[in-house]
Amino acid sequence: SVFHSLRTHYIRAERRGSRGPVRVCNPWPLRLPARCPARRFNIPRVQITLKHYSAGDAPRFWRQRIMRLLFIHSKPFSFHVTEKTKYAEPIEDGGEVLERGGAENALVVFCAAEAPDEEAPGRVASTAAHEIKKAFETVGAKTVVLYPYSHLSNNLCSPHAAIAILKKLRAALAPFDLINAPFGWYKAFEMHGAGHPVSELSRVIEIEPSEIARASARGKEHPLCALNQRFREIFLDLGLDEVVNPAIVEDTHVYKQYGPEAPLILDRVFYLAGLDRADIGLSKSKEQKLLEIVPDFNRWERLQSLMRDYKEAVIEADDFFEQFALQLMITGEQAAEIFEKVFPEFKDLKPVPTNKTLRSHMTSNWFPVLGNVRGRLPLPVRLFSVGSRFRREQRQDPTHLFESTSASVVVMDKGLIMDDGKKLTRQILNKLGFDKTKFVKKKVASRYYDPETDTEVFIKYKGQDIEIGNLGFYAPASCARYGIDLPVFNIGFGVERIAMMLSGGDDIRALVYPLLYEAVNFDDKELAGLLGPKEAPQDQALAAAAKSMGELAAANSDAPGPAQVELYSGPLGGKPGRITIFNWDEGKPMLSHAALNEVFVHQGNVYGLPRDASALGDKFRPIYDEGVNTGLRFIDLIAAGFAARAEAHALAGKTGPLEERWKIAKHPAQVNLGIPDAAYDFIQRLHKTIKVGGPLFFGMRAEWD
Repeated sequence: SVFHSLRTHYIRAERRGSRGPVRVCNPWPLRLPARCPARRFNIPRVQITLKHYSAGDAPRFWRQRIMRLLFIHSKPFSFHVTEKTKYAEPIEDGGEVLERGGAENALVVFCAAEAPDEEAPGRVASTAAHEIKKAFETVGAKTVVLYPYSHLSNNLCSPHAAIAILKKLRAALAPFDLINAPFGWYKAFEMHGAGHPVSELSRVIEIEPSEIARASARGKEHPLCALNQRFREIFLDLGLDEVVNPAIVEDTHVYKQYGPEAPLILDRVFYLAGLDRADIGLSKSKEQKLLEIVPDFNRWERLQSLMRDYKEAVIEADDFFEQFALQLMITGEQAAEIFEKVFPEFKDLKPVPTNKTLRSHMTSNWFPVLGNVRGRLPLPVRLFSVGSRFRREQRQDPTHLFESTSASVVVMDKGLIMDDGKKLTRQILNKLGFDKTKFVKKKVASRYYDPETDTEVFIKYKGQDIEIGNLGFYAPASCARYGIDLPVFNIGFGVERIAMMLSGGDDIRALVYPLLYEAVNFDDKELAGLLGPKEAPQDQALAAAAKSMGELAAANSDAPGPAQVELYSGPLGGKPGRITIFNWDEGKPMLSHAALNEVFVHQGNVYGLPRDASALGDKFRPIYDEGVNTGLRFIDLIAAGFAARAEAHALAGKTGPLEERWKIAKHPAQVNLGIPDAAYDFIQRLHKTIKVGGPLFFGMRAEWD
């Protein structure tokens, strides 16, 4: 309730164009009874500030703590399992986890994955692997022991998620001499701490909210569906019971409700029609045509029986073709040719209208519903339904659709008056963020409404009064035809029009059908989520190792050339392989500065920039403050692309080695940055730019046996 109250204040502030902090005093939605002293309620007086944050500027307390690590440099270390729990991962001969193990010089990594880890397991594993590698190099250990240890946290993720994260972490650490203790087993261990200043270290892995959002890749909800849900929540909070009303209504209800006005109303209604089932005989000429298609056909009685069953609806229309082929023991191709050449009557079937219509007003449902529950449900009867209505408009335009959504409420009770209905309407609109409502009595009332109560509801939008609903009491004469002898108040809201106002749009078609009526646009966060490696290894372990390759290359970025560093040793296309990075220039660093650039998105533009904002001065500060850092680093992208090409060569049976060199990158593809067609179309249509490139000056070499 407090959240919805705060949201209301925030919507109002945005509608006023405010982008600064919004301060809300005492946001409690509770309304104290007039005669109750406030001191009886222990409600604190507070002030809450709502503030906009850019993705990279979130306060530290917003960052998710996702994994806890404890490093012990032990000489030696050993362990063995003692007992399994119900969550134990299997220990298999030759598998990646061991029943017992040890090392003379080990970095023991006690690790616990926490609840938020489940949102971004890949990012968690790569970040943790980076920290483990730094500690490994710092202490000078020879072996890494990965030891699941739940006692590091009281906010653990699920066992299934923990095992998934561990598998990714093990893959990322594959280049090391690695010993994996099993998850879900009680274990005994012996260790002897090395005792130097960095022999005991701890790390808490954190991920920015933007990174978690990108990794979780949650879908984008439609604004109309979101508002439908919001209406449902409001109605339920107000004590209304939800009803699902049928969308198909017989036109007799329109006559009962509208009286002489019914023919005019029905002119805007979609009538339903059905294809009449053909009464098809079997003449001599038809028999001859059928024999030309199936020369040995002899199941004439079965064919006549099938035609009767179809005419009498014994066989459903969508099953008829299949049954026709099966029961006559012919092929599907023969059956299709028979329908086309022997029985063309099936193609000439014409729709036959019925008296069934697609509802044009939710009212068409409320009269029979209320008549049916009168005397069966206790008073007051308070119901709502959110659903589609269909109107045969002359055309679809910015304010009219053939199909729209109604959020409709009815209240049936003794002694109801108009002020009760208006009060309920204001409550609903206030919860949506509209604090000023205008009621205008219609000069010419609908026949199903009491003429003294038929009222339109308006909200001010962009300087104009926009009708967003209609309310009133049902006419006693219409109610009497359904056995309703009590006052019935009804309010119906046009959901699309309200959604358009909340979104700031001007065209209902573009709001409801954006993929049909407007070009696809992306905000910076969405555009960042579309970017990724253009090429990546097929093997998951190699793909995880590619990230480690980038980290290792970055750690040796300042090594003076000529220099060479092994980045990977392990399976490559099913063969033992190695990948190294090298620099050929005397005295030059292993990597030129652009190799460590990261990809940013700002106002629809894509940039490759250093991670440190201070490196470029104030000119680029808005990109760092307002834009989105994708987390894609040039060296990581290049390593992934090179590993993918090396893997493809090895899989294709080509002989090594494979060597590639990078000098100055001028295009995204040269750093293996993949920009899908949808993103390119958006960037080009809005005349945005892609500035990804710079000096690299290094090479990579892959060899395999």
